[in-house]
Amino acid sequence: MNELEKKLLYGTKSDPAVTTEEQNIYIKKFQEEREFDNIKPSTIKNDVTSLKVFLAFCEEIGKEPYSLTTHDFVIFFNMLNNRRNCTVRTQNRYFNLLKVFYRLLKYVNFKEFERESIERKRFSKFEKKHYDTINFDTYNRIIKEIILSNSRTRLRDALIVRVLWETGCRRSEALSIRYKDCDFEKGRFRIRDTKTYEERTVVIAEETVEIVRDYIKENIKRDSNDYIFQNEMIQNGKRVKLDWITNVFKKAVRKLKEEGVIPEGKRIVIHSLRHGRATDLLDKGVPIDVVKEILGHRSLETTLYYSHSKERKNGMLDNIQKLL
Repeated sequence: MNELEKKLLYGTKSDPAVTTEEQNIYIKKFQEEREFDNIKPSTIKNDVTSLKVFLAFCEEIGKEPYSLTTHDFVIFFNMLNNRRNCTVRTQNRYFNLLKVFYRLLKYVNFKEFERESIERKRFSKFEKKHYDTINFDTYNRIIKEIILSNSRTRLRDALIVRVLWETGCRRSEALSIRYKDCDFEKGRFRIRDTKTYEERTVVIAEETVEIVRDYIKENIKRDSNDYIFQNEMIQNGKRVKLDWITNVFKKAVRKLKEEGVIPEGKRIVIHSLRHGRATDLLDKGVPIDVVKEILGHRSLETTLYYSHSKERKNGMLDNIQKLL
């Protein structure tokens, strides 16, 4: 393994990163700017891991990040593809990371490569949302599939999916709900662990409130700071892991695809519940600015994506046809 290969492997779990003093200057500036933007520490940590790979590349070819040419960036992404065997999706993440890095440090030499990449559609295939929305009928079939499984936690898992559907929460937000966040009289949850760092309140149906009440009676720990969705396999009241509920949902979707209930070409992921809730609220006439607050979007442009979705447009065409 040559020196470049060794340096480009820095940041992996098997080979901890060792950075130079020059690299640390760039990393420190990047971290400070990201912290100022209120980016989550976990996100910053992942970004820095990837940034170290890029900075090691710069050091190897003997150039500073601000002096790289368009062709240098081409060489870097070819290296990601050929030497590190990065997937197209991973390369896209590097592309987005470098856009942020160069914008924050106010270097302009990435602009030409960015513009040329867009013209050549090098990274365009992942710029749009890559999952399909979900309607109530499909959601209901997924819930039923989870309940009919042989998992010992099937009822808890189905309840989590139900809460995700009714609240439109991100999975991390729903799984981070603690006892102190619950108002069972009004059927409301206070969402604290949000992507935008802004707390918000969501509501669930009265029937769901009663189900949650019954479920938490079996919880191991019930203090105000304890999670309401607890891992039954660990006797300490820890919250359910994100990957667990994702895999439960994925398994139910896969089974329904095998049965022909969900078309094979549909990409239904757990985030489709959030997409479906947004579309459903808009279809029911809830103002878009209210939907924005319910979902916890930072900007109205994100919510507008749901209002312009292909599935919602097709549904509106069906309704218009009935009026003709």
